Amino acid sequence: MAEDEQQQYDPMYEINYMRSLLESIDNQMNTLSRGLEELKRAFYVLKDQNIETSPETRVSIGAGIFANAKVETEKDLLVPIGSSIYVEENKDKTIERLDNNIKEVENSLTGMGNQRAEISNRYQTLLSLVQQQGSGEDQE
Repeated sequence: MAEDEQQQYDPMYEINYMRSLLESIDNQMNTLSRGLEELKRAFYVLKDQNIETSPETRVSIGAGIFANAKVETEKDLLVPIGSSIYVEENKDKTIERLDNNIKEVENSLTGMGNQRAEISNRYQTLLSLVQQQGSGEDQE
């Protein structure tokens, strides 16, 4: 029975599976990277001392439209905690939350990068194996 299973094994199925895994991981990493950029942007805006002293700034309201607004970070901020739920938090607590979120996303990206490297190595090994088998059959 084991011989039948070995004879039926087609490395191309595994290669295609690995390729789809790599694409999925790449998409997830791109999404996380964009989220990380947004977290860092918010973090640095809140850390910027000049934001509190500037009289007005332009705030995007969507669709490429901006409105003049005064940002008051000395008052509580509305912070999303998931499922469209927001809580009021002071600036320092929000900065701490953002810093923790940034670290979590960076750790996730590192883990996914390691996972991607392992899968990529396996993928390259299988490709080499298939190419060697193909060139061996050509010589016969």
